[in-house]
Formats: sequence, structure tokens, C-alpha cells
Amino acid sequence: MTATRTLAQEALRLDVARRLAPAVRAASASMGPNGRATLYASGSRVRHASTGVDVIRRVTGDSVIEKLFREGVVSADQDIRDGSARLAVMFGAALEAAQAAIAAGVYPTALVRAVDRLAPELDIQFAAETLVADDLRPLLRAADLQEDVSAALARALERAGPEGHVELSERPEPGVELQEASGFTAEMEAVLTGSLDHMDRVYLIVANDIISDFDTLVPVIEGFAKSDKSLVIAARGIEGAARQLLERNRTAGVLRVAALVPCDKGPRAAQILADLAVATGATLVSEETGQSLAGLSPGQLGSAGGYRRRGNRITLTDPGGEPEAIALRLGEIEGEIERHRYLALDREHAQRRHARLSGRWVELMVGPDRTRPDLHEQMTRALASVRSARAGGWMSGAGQGLCRIAEHLEAGQGADQTDRAARRVLCQALRAPLKVLRRNAGFDDSHVNWASGLPELADPVRLSRSLLDTAVSLALQVVTLEIAILRN
Repeated sequence: MTATRTLAQEALRLDVARRLAPAVRAASASMGPNGRATLYASGSRVRHASTGVDVIRRVTGDSVIEKLFREGVVSADQDIRDGSARLAVMFGAALEAAQAAIAAGVYPTALVRAVDRLAPELDIQFAAETLVADDLRPLLRAADLQEDVSAALARALERAGPEGHVELSERPEPGVELQEASGFTAEMEAVLTGSLDHMDRVYLIVANDIISDFDTLVPVIEGFAKSDKSLVIAARGIEGAARQLLERNRTAGVLRVAALVPCDKGPRAAQILADLAVATGATLVSEETGQSLAGLSPGQLGSAGGYRRRGNRITLTDPGGEPEAIALRLGEIEGEIERHRYLALDREHAQRRHARLSGRWVELMVGPDRTRPDLHEQMTRALASVRSARAGGWMSGAGQGLCRIAEHLEAGQGADQTDRAARRVLCQALRAPLKVLRRNAGFDDSHVNWASGLPELADPVRLSRSLLDTAVSLALQVVTLEIAILRN
């Protein structure tokens, strides 16, 4: 029988602090340009973890508290894509302040409610620190990228523009290459053998349906064959007799045709097909629109100046959609981006769709670099910061904007013990990044103006607020634990 022990109240709080302190210290050491990596063994090899989330994955153990902390940081990193080290140090500072408040007699649930009541005041103070993200250089400096990488990323962002999208991808060759697409782009798989990669002046059939029979469209297809026009058919699926008909005509050389299905599946495939229809002016074949293949006329086909395919990436140059319809569709996608602002994967999918439909799409292909093994991850975090800043503005970096917010919070405190404790929890979390950066740069707390000689740095406001909220929420979850039964 496994022996167990019970921890409660002060003993539990001390055990929590003891278990989490090494992970918080290790993550804090990775912050800033002078940050250090954590070495760990993987089999017979020694590896290093240089980001906060990787450090926490390697340092934390299997206790319930450590798992809770690790899962919280990993989940936040998947959502916001940047700032996991800052999250860890904010959490550690908030946890310390909350434990001190409870030891002084503040009831845990009352502390949680008091912190929640300060949310509107925090909103005001974050808004007061917010600047418009027109100049991206302070954001890229804060990402601590090497000069060549920062310059490449800046070029890509400039080409894409504020409404565009920069996509990072990997390539086998060393170095960084910029690929710019003009027109509508999408990830679609060719379903015919020996598919054409290049066609000029194409017409499109777009169907949010699985096409298995072309009987009703044979006259349309024959017309394309006789006129030597090029045809692109995009659908959720193309199979059976329909696929065989297209394959025979393509192989015989009587029809220039490309048959495509979205790489995405389910609702996302439907979205891509609807975007394609709007971009090219095609009438979408689907149950929702009431348009069937049988009733499709040549005048309801879409058009584009050219068709290019590279792997699964297709580009339609000079698509023939109506500007008013495209603008309306872009507005709908902007609404999706706002609705999904806290859901990273859904938000980024909508951002990619917006960029592709607006024709502002840039791909930055990053090759392996032995001297910078974490290069792709660094660029991913930098891009996440830029996107967040463009969506919600930026504030003074190196923790300085956060410290000013802490000063305003302290100025508003009254005599109520619980309110004062709640403000201390938030203020210690807000000040923690600056303290750690200062320490990692080799200064102690007496060097108040340690960052005065640094170039201008910036942090995204929305990202910084998300880090604070997540760190404090996680710390309060931990301190409200009343009892733990542990296996020895």
C-alpha cells in the first residue's frame, strides 16, 4: 500500500514555493539579450533550452503543482506564441505576494475577488500606456534578433503592409529567402496526375461540394476544349466519373485543366472555397447559395489572369472578383479575427485568409543555421509580437511601461487591507520583468536608470496584458488550494 501525507495551509504554501522556485529561476535566467540557456540531458546527449516554455518543460517535475504550472505556461505559449519567460517571472512574483497576503490574514477567495475588481482600473492604465505601432523597429529590437534576420523580417513586414500577412516556413538550404505572392493564394492539392503548374487566362468552377459526375457540365467542358481555354476546378472533392473524365481529356491533350481540393478540411475548406469564389468572381456551388452544378452557366465562372502552382501553393494573378464583394468578404474576415483574438490558431487562420484575399501575402523561408539552432522559433516569437502590436498597439519595453502602470495602481490604493494586498499582487507581477532584465544585464536594484542607454524597445500591449492576466490567474489558482494529499 502506498504511503500518503497530507499538507494544508501554511505547509502546503511552503511546499508549493519550494517545488516551483527552481523552474521560475531557470525561466527568468533566459530573459533578455543576456539571458542564459538551461542544459539538460536527453539520452546520452546534452541539449539546451533557451525559451521560457522549453525551460519549464525540462525543469518541472511530476507533482500536481508542477504539472499545473507547466500546463498553464504551455497552454499560454500555444495561444500567444511569445513571452513564456515573462509569464513565469510574473507568476513567481504574483505567487510570492499572494502567499504573503494570505499569511498576513487575507482570505484567499477575498483576494481573488479583489484582484478581479481591479480589472477596469488596469484597462485604463494599459490604455494610457498604449501607442500606435507604426514603427516596427522597437518591437524587432526587443525580439533580440541578429541584424541580418531582423532586416529580413523587416523587409517582409514592409512588403506585406499592415493588412498583410508574413508566413514563416522552413527550407532545407541555409539562409533566409523572401517569396512574395501577387494575387490570391491558397493551399490546395492537385488531384490529377501530371497537373499543369502554369496557365494563362484561366476560368474557374468553385464548388463547396464533392463532385463525382460532370454529365450536366459536359457542354461547358467541351466548349473549353474547343476554344483552347484553360479551366481550374476547385471543390471539396473530385472523384469517380468526374475525375476520370478530366483525366482522360487532360491526358489526351484536348483540355487544359487543373483540378484542386483544399489542403484544409471541414469548415476551413469551405471558408477557403468561399474566399476563392469571391476573389475570382465565381458563383459558389453549394447548398448554402442554392447554386447547383446543373444550373451553372459559363457566365457564372470565375476568372484570373494566370494560374501558378508550386507544391500545394496555388496563386491566381489578377483575379476577376468584384471589388465591392471582396471588400465585404474582407470585412467579414476582420470580424472573425476580432472574435478569435484570444484563440491563436483560429485567429492566425483568419489572418492568413484576409492576407490572401487582399493579395498581401509574403512567405519568409528560413533554412537551418548551426550557430542559431533556435532561429525559426525566435522569428516566430518576433512575428507574434508584431501581429499583437498591430492589433492592439505597443508600450515602452524592457518592463518600463509595466512599471509605470504599477505606480498608478499603487497611487490608487486605500486603507482596505484586501484591496492593498490585491494591488501588491498585481504590482509585483508588473515589476518582475524589469527586475529580472536588470539583474540579467548585471545590475542590482540600486541602478534605477539601468536602461537609459538602451535604444528604444517596445512590447505589444495586448500580449503584455495577456501575460499579466494569465500569470496572476495561475498564481491565485495555486494559493487557493487548501489541502493536498501526496503519495510518498
